[in-house]
Amino acid sequence: MGERFGVVLAIGLTFFGLMMIAGQDLNLEIGGSQPDNMLLAAESFGEIGGATTDIRTVNFGTFNIGEGRGQIQAYQSDEERLSNSLFSGNTVTVLYNGTQPTGSQVSFEVLGKEGSGALYVKANGEKIFENQLVTSATEEIQIDRSNLKTGINKIEIGVNKGGLLGSTEYLLEDLEVTVEDRKFNDHVDNFQMYQYELKDFREANLTFNIPTDSSVITSPLDIEVNDNTVFSRQSVRSEQQVSLSRSEAELRPGYNTIEFKTNADAKYTLENTQLTVRYLGTTEDTNRNVSVSLNDTQENYINRENTQETLSFDYQLLSGDKNLEIMLGSFNTTLSPINGRNSLDIPEGSFDDEDNIQFRGSGSFSLNNVRLGSREVEES
Repeated sequence: MGERFGVVLAIGLTFFGLMMIAGQDLNLEIGGSQPDNMLLAAESFGEIGGATTDIRTVNFGTFNIGEGRGQIQAYQSDEERLSNSLFSGNTVTVLYNGTQPTGSQVSFEVLGKEGSGALYVKANGEKIFENQLVTSATEEIQIDRSNLKTGINKIEIGVNKGGLLGSTEYLLEDLEVTVEDRKFNDHVDNFQMYQYELKDFREANLTFNIPTDSSVITSPLDIEVNDNTVFSRQSVRSEQQVSLSRSEAELRPGYNTIEFKTNADAKYTLENTQLTVRYLGTTEDTNRNVSVSLNDTQENYINRENTQETLSFDYQLLSGDKNLEIMLGSFNTTLSPINGRNSLDIPEGSFDDEDNIQFRGSGSFSLNNVRLGSREVEES
């Protein structure tokens, strides 16, 4: 029995000794290990730049479109040479399809003349004017409504020979023939868009008033911007607002064209027509700092040879320029961050234990989850 007790005691002491040694080895291993990464500084700023909405208004005024009466240009020429001789001649013939013509006018200036013949104007075969003109003379010849008709009208401008064997030539400048007639008035205007407005574009609204007692609403009112239809409606309110999409209207830097029109016998009066453009502007300071203050543990960690310091952050552009300048000690870089998580490595020895990470931007953006960390890297 004494022998059995001695064996058991020996085995027990041996096992207990092994457990003590294993425990000591385990404690030594845990106490001497280093983490594979370490956070050095952290900050979140939210929205930076304080984007505000700026407004610019373009006024188009008051105008009529649709059926009405007005001057219609039937013919125009900067310079014309009229002649008549025994074997040749040259006249100007204007054909105009009238709806309800009530009068016409032929105007020009005489730049030169050779011969003694007179200049004449005929309307539908009837001579309205005939006279010998001199150089530098300016004429405005009226044609009465009784000489015009619905349908095709023929207006002829020519010269006489000035004798049986004579010849005459007139040189005319700014020859124009206009007719007072029923017409359909379209209104075409333009407006300018600037690059910075389109870059930070938010919306553009076209507003106008239509007096119901002065409009004939038998066909839609059509509005086109850069030849793209942005509005077409027959039944309109006295006060109307049209939202312009940047893509549908194909808004572009520089001048854009806007046209108001209708068909048939419809008539619209548009009052106080204006375009309001809204875009983002930046008014507040966009500089932000993250303080870096390393304790002994952090400083010892980054001074090891197998560590890499990395700056990471969440970025979202709100308006303006997306270039972002980052400075940390001797490290300085300018980048165009993506919307989302960004990360860049910091060269070794760039900053001290007491330093600042500086962010400088010219736009409006959000900057969150800024992290300066250090991590172990495999030695190459």
